[in-house]
Amino acid sequence: MATASPQPHAPDTAPIPISNFTKDRYLTREWIERERAALWSHTWLVAGVAADVAATGQYFTFDIGAESVLIARGMDGTLRAMHNACTHRGTRLVTEPLGMLRKVVCPYHAWAYGLDGALQGVPGAARFSNGVPKDKLALEAVEVEEALGMVFVRLTPGDLTLTEFLAPIHGLIDPYRIEAMTVTGDQTVSHTCNWKAILDNFAELYHVPFIHPLHRRMFECANAPFELFDHGHTAVYVEGGTTDSGFPVPDAPTDLLAMQLQAFGLDPADYQGRVADIRTALQRAKRAAAKEQGLAYAGFSDAQLSDVWQFNLFPNVILSITPESAWLMRSRPDGADPAKSHFDMITLVQFHGTEEDAAKAKAADGTEAGTHFRLNGPRPADYQRPPRDSFTHEDIIAGRKTMTVTIDEDISLLARVQQGMASSGFQSVWLSDEEARVQHFHDALDAALAEGS
Repeated sequence: MATASPQPHAPDTAPIPISNFTKDRYLTREWIERERAALWSHTWLVAGVAADVAATGQYFTFDIGAESVLIARGMDGTLRAMHNACTHRGTRLVTEPLGMLRKVVCPYHAWAYGLDGALQGVPGAARFSNGVPKDKLALEAVEVEEALGMVFVRLTPGDLTLTEFLAPIHGLIDPYRIEAMTVTGDQTVSHTCNWKAILDNFAELYHVPFIHPLHRRMFECANAPFELFDHGHTAVYVEGGTTDSGFPVPDAPTDLLAMQLQAFGLDPADYQGRVADIRTALQRAKRAAAKEQGLAYAGFSDAQLSDVWQFNLFPNVILSITPESAWLMRSRPDGADPAKSHFDMITLVQFHGTEEDAAKAKAADGTEAGTHFRLNGPRPADYQRPPRDSFTHEDIIAGRKTMTVTIDEDISLLARVQQGMASSGFQSVWLSDEEARVQHFHDALDAALAEGS
């Protein structure tokens, strides 16, 4: 696969042909059915985070279109996945998104199943003239594996192993140790756009200067290098501790850069006229602080200490990650309406250090744990995994809910994208070379649909 290696500039031309594509993939029921049959049923999918099923009895559910999967850690310690549908009359068994179970009982007729999917009990079993063949009536198993701190499922077994699927990006993500991170946020917004419009948005930085003014005060987006990988995955490497080269370099540190400097005991006044030196200074200060606290940062490059690396895992996951925190975002289709989707955002934090370290850090800059501004302290003694907060696109627009300023800005704009696509004045997507990651995603999507049909 052609790639654009992480160089200090984005390529002037796309490393793959830009072929564009028509709008029907965002608008038609035909595409919903094609994706259901050939994509979602055959591709490895991120169902959730491994931390949510670390202990026996823990479970979570994963919905993708019309399908619902129950993932649970059995009493024998084995992780299993199974279709979340009673084999008696098809009733959805579990509706809570996550929690603890010892067994699964159908709310309709009380058929009972173990966390291994085995049918354990049927009220009035003697009244079934066809018998109750328990082996045949066990919950249908789904392929499941853990990797990189995430749980993956595949509804239909295939030749491509999960190891092979993740091979192009595994080594890049693994050092961040997502499996050691703690869930501090879990949100789902019901959106008024096609699931692919969300993926497109997170596959290019072309839009950033126009709808994300905050970024220009702390990131270099104009020339961020990217990579294209086999199996549809992509990455982009966004420099932090700097300002966007698409705009004039300020004489003094911006407010956000000043906050980062102060978090590591550096005086913003020392960088008057030296904004270009801030990124390196932050890298050195963070490495020194990590060494002082005995943290294992030796495996990270200097760039990783200051930058945000974003990986798009085909088909529908965006992982935005730093050594201190990560956003695991996922776009899921609506089962019936191509103009609707669900967007999930799980926030993960790498807690470490002592309570004294945490107090000192917060006193220095006032920021809470979970930002890439500074090293985090220990996990709070009263930590409880937050429940999933589900809301609508309208809640974001009205300011009743937020998924951070940046994500809110994206969500607000994407509804207008879907509306415009329905116009008779728009027929085809017309991509720039800077949007090669969008093209790569759709190339992989087309290949998956062709292979799975």
